[in-house]
Amino acid sequence: MEVSKALIERRTIRKFTQKRIEAQDLTDLIEYARLAAYPANMQPLKFAVISDAETVDKVFPFTKWAGYLPETGTPKEGERPTAYIAILGDKSIKNSFEVEAGAAVTSMMLGAWEKGIASCWIGSLNRKELMELFKISEDDYALLYILALGYPAQKSQACNMTDSVRYFEDENKTINVPKRSVEEVLIEFKK
Repeated sequence: MEVSKALIERRTIRKFTQKRIEAQDLTDLIEYARLAAYPANMQPLKFAVISDAETVDKVFPFTKWAGYLPETGTPKEGERPTAYIAILGDKSIKNSFEVEAGAAVTSMMLGAWEKGIASCWIGSLNRKELMELFKISEDDYALLYILALGYPAQKSQACNMTDSVRYFEDENKTINVPKRSVEEVLIEFKK
């Protein structure tokens, strides 16, 4: 898949088939994140793959989904992710991780999409409970995000933004994600 095609077509998916993801595919995603661009090449991120069904089930209650779709946005039993990747900041290296996390998660989402794996970048988490579940010290690491993964069981597409940024489900159950136009986001410097 061409990078430009992945950039255009990849959208967040919140409902998944229950087909398991191969371990090598999950390792590949970590490889993509590891090789992402990091400021000053500090590489302060660590990653935890959660793919065994029992632990995946334990993670789900500590995640919050689709604020704009309270009725239909949270995956139900049989639609939930089959794997997660936790993105952690190593506090022994530095104390702020947002730029690195953005680069890493984007790399993993694009790499996953190329493999036919859908993703949802989750920042609304019960971090303390998840750190306890993972048995990872909050003194040593910050839980930044979780990337939910699975094969898509729904469609999502970008659409032109008219009056709101709120994504919505249409009559075909496709998620539509309003995006600002190029003309709106492009600023030309005056000479």
